Amino acid sequence: MTRYLGELTHQEIENALRTDGLGLDIFGFRCLVTSNTGLLTSPLHFLYPRYPAEIIPNGFFDFHIALNESRHFLGKKTVHFLWEDKSPFPDLPLDQAHALFEWGLNWCIATASGSDIVIHAAVVERDGMALVLPGEPGSGKSTFCADLVFKGWRLLSDELTIIDPKTGLVRPFPRPISLKNSSIDIVAERHPAAPMSGRITDTRKGDIAYIRPPDSAVDSAEAVKISRVIFPKYIAHAELELTPLTKAFGFSRLLENTFNLDLLNKQGFAQYADSISDTDFFDLSYSDLDQVHRCLAELCK
Repeated sequence: MTRYLGELTHQEIENALRTDGLGLDIFGFRCLVTSNTGLLTSPLHFLYPRYPAEIIPNGFFDFHIALNESRHFLGKKTVHFLWEDKSPFPDLPLDQAHALFEWGLNWCIATASGSDIVIHAAVVERDGMALVLPGEPGSGKSTFCADLVFKGWRLLSDELTIIDPKTGLVRPFPRPISLKNSSIDIVAERHPAAPMSGRITDTRKGDIAYIRPPDSAVDSAEAVKISRVIFPKYIAHAELELTPLTKAFGFSRLLENTFNLDLLNKQGFAQYADSISDTDFFDLSYSDLDQVHRCLAELCK
């Protein structure tokens, strides 16, 4: 019988993390997580309640992840990330254990998923139409994504757009939406009922908070075709400007945001290009999210 993380007690989760590991199934990616920090149980229980979980791990896991307490040479407690006995991140302050889990899982999928195309971009869906939102740090991508989700778009992912090269469709991979700095207050003010974690302060990205994915997003496994790719850029006090891009230029921009090109063979690259052959590309500069919604209502008719 399948159990979900939200059905487990905090004690069951903590015991699993400290012993053989907590198994977590996130839309086809099976993760085995161990940690002795005591700081993962609450955020996982709050943010991942509808994901299948195992407190007695069984079978194959794609990723074995460990986050354990260590100590800086100055005596400060830190957290150490290990994936398959490798550590791609420096140790961080202990209270950033949850943020390191989220970043680490993104890194594992982005660098080790050889069968899928993985793009650093948010992606949402409405009426069978996938809207991909690549963005550089500070572009407002996650704020944009969260606002769309609470305006009726289905969350497919906040960070990683995953395309099945065989079908050309975007696989759903909804996980917590990561908000940074002023975005936290913007989304909290616009959507006060949004289930948001507490802040993690003074990280390398500033202050961070996470929004739990809507149940409807987690409960839907429908894959969809990409219809639009929009490169958003928040510019304070700017008038909204939507600029069409040529397919060639838009595709080259998208390639810059694709993690695992080196793992794709010639056939995989051709499948990637084919999956977005009917896609329209745009640059979008904005300062007013309500103007964006009106623009998208016209664009995505």
